[in-house]
Amino acid sequence: MTQPPDESPTQRQPASPTWVGSAAVPPGGSRRRRQWEDTLDLPSQPRTLDLPAAPPQRQQPPPPRIQYVPVVPPGYGPMPPGYRPGPFPPPPQFRRRRRKWPWVMLFLLVLCAGCCGGSYAWARPWWVQYPASVNVDAGVAGLTRLTDAGSKKTAEQLQTALTSDHLDEAGFTVAYQDTNDGRAKILVFGATRLVTDPSRDLEASLQKLGTKIQVQNVREVDPGVLGGEQRCAASRLDGRAATVCGWADHGVIAIAVFAGKTVDEASRSMQSIRAAIVNRG
Repeated sequence: MTQPPDESPTQRQPASPTWVGSAAVPPGGSRRRRQWEDTLDLPSQPRTLDLPAAPPQRQQPPPPRIQYVPVVPPGYGPMPPGYRPGPFPPPPQFRRRRRKWPWVMLFLLVLCAGCCGGSYAWARPWWVQYPASVNVDAGVAGLTRLTDAGSKKTAEQLQTALTSDHLDEAGFTVAYQDTNDGRAKILVFGATRLVTDPSRDLEASLQKLGTKIQVQNVREVDPGVLGGEQRCAASRLDGRAATVCGWADHGVIAIAVFAGKTVDEASRSMQSIRAAIVNRG
C-alpha cells in the first residue's frame, strides 16, 4: 500500500510564505507588533514650530453702563418690588433748525418802509402845493400896490410868456412900488394851474420872456420855505437896470420884474410877495 506524501514543513520550505517581487517585503508578525515597530523611527519628543508672537490686543474700554430710572405715570401706584424695566433705547437727538422767518419779516418790513417813505416823499409836494390860489389884493410888507393903467397893461403883455391852454389855468397880474424908493417898480404876472415839472416849465417861460424884454445870465436861487423852483436873471425895464425872477411849484408859476433891484434884493422881495399872495389848498 502506497504512503501519502509528507506535506509537513521542512527546512527547505519555510513556514511563512516567501515574497517575490520588486516591492519591499511587508513586515511579519502580528498587527500589534507591526504597529509597535512602525513607531520606532519617530522622534522621542514632538517637534515644535516657533511662530511669531501675536501683536498685543488693545483693550477696549467697557461700554458705558446706562441706568434706567423707571418713570411712574401720574395716577399709578408705586412700582412693585424687584421690577426692572427693559433696556429701552435712548431717545433720538434732533438737530435744532434755524428759524428763517424773523429775517424774512425784517426784510419785508424794511422793504415796505422804503417803498412807503419814498412814495410819501415823492407825492407830498403834489398835495401840499396843488391846488393853489392867488389873492392880488393882499398886502406885502414894504410895498405899495399900483393901480395905474400903464403898469397893468405892461404886466398883461408880459403875461403871455407863461400862459397855456390848461383847463384849470387862471391868470393874474399885479404891480407894486417900493415904499422907500418911488422909482422902484415891480410887475408880477403868472397863473395858477397844475404844473407837472416846475423846473422845466419855469425855464421855458423865462426863455419865452426873452423875446419881449432882455433876459440874461439866468441862475438858480433859494426858493425859501415854500419850496419849488426859483430862478433870477439880469434884465432892463423902461431903460433902467432891472432883475427878472420867477418861481414855479406844482400849483403856481409866476414871474416878477424888479426895476432898480439887484439879484439878491429881488430874490428876497420875491419870497415876500409869494408868501403874501399865494394861498394853498
